[in-house]
Amino acid sequence: MQGRRRKLKKARQRLVLCRLMIHLMRIVHGAYAPATEPFGTRLETFFIGLCVVLGDVDGRPFSVAKIAAYMRVPRTTVIRRLDRLQDWGLIVRQERYYYANEKALNSLFGMRSYQEVRRSLSKAVEELTVLDTSGIDVSLEINTKRSHHG
Repeated sequence: MQGRRRKLKKARQRLVLCRLMIHLMRIVHGAYAPATEPFGTRLETFFIGLCVVLGDVDGRPFSVAKIAAYMRVPRTTVIRRLDRLQDWGLIVRQERYYYANEKALNSLFGMRSYQEVRRSLSKAVEELTVLDTSGIDVSLEINTKRSHHG
């Protein structure tokens, strides 16, 4: 076994951000995915859905090609994920562009998830502000062990 030490700067802040990202995706998953869809297996689908909402709300809807370029994934993958989102009733297609389904986003679950995301973001901002203004750059030393099989 061979070990090495690493030192991560802003470790506590990074921990807050990692927890936040996972928590936000769990909120989105809980609000919009079918109950039979396990968390984590289709995160790519949700990121493609976020592209659809981004383009729709920004007034510049995304096409398959635009999503593929933006996400840097093959068009065939984008098409499969968009089909899944349409099956779930979260997006609609009009000609070659995709739009968020207003009913899904404005539903009780959609609005509750929005409020939960806002609370989570506010809490994370507070935690990061405390950590960043404390004047102490807490670094975390990590011992890693590698096992060599031979």
